Amino acid sequence: MPGLNQKSYDIVIGIPSFNNSSTIKYVVETAAKGLGKFFPSLRGCIVNSDGGSTDNTEEVFYSASSDGADLLSFRYRGISGKGSAMRSIMEKALTLDAQAVVFLDSDLRSVEPFWIDRLARPIFEKNAAYVTPYYIRHKYDGTITNSICYPLTTALYGKKVRQPIGGDFGVGREMLDYYISVSEETWKSDVSKFGIDIWMTTSAINEARGRIYQAALGTKIHDVKDPGKQLGN
Repeated sequence: MPGLNQKSYDIVIGIPSFNNSSTIKYVVETAAKGLGKFFPSLRGCIVNSDGGSTDNTEEVFYSASSDGADLLSFRYRGISGKGSAMRSIMEKALTLDAQAVVFLDSDLRSVEPFWIDRLARPIFEKNAAYVTPYYIRHKYDGTITNSICYPLTTALYGKKVRQPIGGDFGVGREMLDYYISVSEETWKSDVSKFGIDIWMTTSAINEARGRIYQAALGTKIHDVKDPGKQLGN
């Protein structure tokens, strides 16, 4: 039966979604393999926070083979956007007393089981507060990252975080507590939309006591986004 069978979990895989029925099953099954292979002794679950998909994303999510990992999908409330979806996952993770959340984009086509290991292991073994991805990308992919976010983050904070808006992150308990503790006014801003990734990264740079790591994940292939539309909103 779908749902969570335990009151607490060590690690939560969080997948925000909106009309991603063509890709979410692969992401779920790959994440489940990663949990089983690299963290067999930990209690893990996979949580999907959906923005009201009309393409049966939830049904496809539950149809995935989870290799024993519990699955939970729900529709988040509040402002429509990726940030609201990720906030609801973090809130759920805290109610489950999780020590780490690994976020994966729901449109990934290149995710591998080892991504779970590299995004989560620094949290459990090196007391990392936050783990960002480090991808190999085509020179014309990641336009906003390459032209704005990476150079600006480096200039402002002196930290060469190569993918500050990568979308796939490992978040330790320290930063989970911080993100959920910020004011409601913060969550009413663009943080609830596509500003979530850069806000989480810059908050970790400035607020975390634990270290920030970068995880080498190889190539990232995902659904194509139009940089002009992203910058225009």
